[in-house]
Amino acid sequence: MNFEQVYEAESFYQFIKEGCANWKAFRKRGDIHTIHILPEDELEWDTCKKKLSQLLSSVYIKHREIPAIQTILEKKYHFTNPEEKERITSLAMSLIEKDEDVYEHRIHQHELHDILQAIFILHLEKGTIRFDSIVHFRFHHYIEQLTELVGLAIDEFKREEDYQSFIHSVREFITRKEPEVDVVYVVEGEQFQFFREDGTHYTEKDMTDLMSRFPLYVFGLSEGEWNISPLIMLAPNHVYLFGDDSTEPRMTTVINIFQENCTFLPTEEFPFSMEVEKGS
Repeated sequence: MNFEQVYEAESFYQFIKEGCANWKAFRKRGDIHTIHILPEDELEWDTCKKKLSQLLSSVYIKHREIPAIQTILEKKYHFTNPEEKERITSLAMSLIEKDEDVYEHRIHQHELHDILQAIFILHLEKGTIRFDSIVHFRFHHYIEQLTELVGLAIDEFKREEDYQSFIHSVREFITRKEPEVDVVYVVEGEQFQFFREDGTHYTEKDMTDLMSRFPLYVFGLSEGEWNISPLIMLAPNHVYLFGDDSTEPRMTTVINIFQENCTFLPTEEFPFSMEVEKGS
């Protein structure tokens, strides 16, 4: 197995030592770029190819996957800002590594590491195998798929940028606005329920009257948005947020907006009755 880069040859050698206990791997004096392999005698070539493809994929992933992403960002999508490239690369890696909490609806389209192994299997032959020749001349399909995935990461990056801009704008508005109340109690549900400090419930009419004072569409919020909009207009000095999961997107948005002026507590600690009449 021949590698142009000595560090990649060393990684391949270590992967064999760690994952192929019955294979013999050695170098010849004066040739640090080539790793000689002697698999178990009874192994068929197809079985050897499968294992070798896994090892070579591991070498590529360790040393070349991130540089390939960054090259695509620069040459295909024309990103030059180091911080932006770093963030998008991180998002792309989350896609590749199947971070299902964030990307569950998209990752099924991308099995890049399976594609890597398939390419290596297809181009492995007995004798000297040249890692760099395969990567340079046989990776067209992989690069196409990686480019598409980087595009998805860029879309996610832009969504995050828009979200942070929204949070910043709302914070500035609340900072400048005179608070309507000192404290608001918010209970998570299909639609948030809002309560005054004395435990009385804000009705939809209360909220409609309140929100009619300011065109909330300037924040990109629709007229039918009843979770964040009321809090923006109330602009309380402190929000007590009651729910089961602080990482739920709406809850996270409230926490991000009010920061130290928001306290999250379990639903069972809500101090008032939640028996309210909708629209009353």
